[in-house]
Amino acid sequence: MFSVNEIVRYGGSGVCRIQEIAFIRFGRTRERYYILKPVYQNSSLIYVPVDNEALVSKMRPVLTREEIDLLIKEMPSVETAWEEDPQARKTSFDALLRSSECRDLIVLIKTLREHRDRRQKIGKALHVTDETYLREAQRLLYDEFAGPLGLKPAQVDDYINEKLAGIA
Repeated sequence: MFSVNEIVRYGGSGVCRIQEIAFIRFGRTRERYYILKPVYQNSSLIYVPVDNEALVSKMRPVLTREEIDLLIKEMPSVETAWEEDPQARKTSFDALLRSSECRDLIVLIKTLREHRDRRQKIGKALHVTDETYLREAQRLLYDEFAGPLGLKPAQVDDYINEKLAGIA
């Protein structure tokens, strides 16, 4: 059970604060809901029924600073997941994004950055679809890392680069 004011990651919605746990009536049924407010997006509230295991399973506590630093330390050894076939690549990238696991987001980011670098060497840009996947993976990862690191999401990439430079 989560509690009010707890910061959680909720699937593709990213980092949210549990604003309230309340009984709400939608239609004829009255259920208890977690009411989530996205931290880094100015979007509406998210209502998650407390008794809906499938939806509650998409909620998890955000990582600690120590867990984040460990993930960053492991980044150089992360295997990439490039697929030449566009349909296979879309399926793979969708699964990585949906998993809500930071390791999967790192795989996706590393894969797309390496592919972007290869394309730039031959004077080409990253395909728009791949650029969209990269931005979304970065948003989800950087939003989760920002709070425990005491940073804004836009500062996370610099933090990661500094940590990686210290490893090399």
